Amino acid sequence: MTPTDRQTIVHARTHEFNNIMRTTLFAFLGIGAALHFGPDAFSAPLFALTIVVTGFGILAGNAALDDLAKLQDDMTDEFAATSYGQGVTARDFGRFKMVSSGLLAALAVATLAAMVV
Repeated sequence: MTPTDRQTIVHARTHEFNNIMRTTLFAFLGIGAALHFGPDAFSAPLFALTIVVTGFGILAGNAALDDLAKLQDDMTDEFAATSYGQGVTARDFGRFKMVSSGLLAALAVATLAAMVV
């Protein structure tokens, strides 16, 4: 894989991760609006949608971050020695996956709790 191909894939996967998170957060915004402005009755469809949106955000987001971690491992020694390469190497994608998944799960728990209370 050439460095240009690698960078093209990195940019594409980063863009896809951003799109996944944006879609997930807008879906939660819609669910929150429906809860706030809707009737105070329990909604099974919103409950299920919350679970599906959370699953999508966590699974798809983690897949994109896994790909970025693998691309980080594929850096050439020459590229890793550059200032940018050192910055990329310093990123801990495993921790980022854990934090983003945890935040989405916490948002889901809060949303589900708002539905049943």
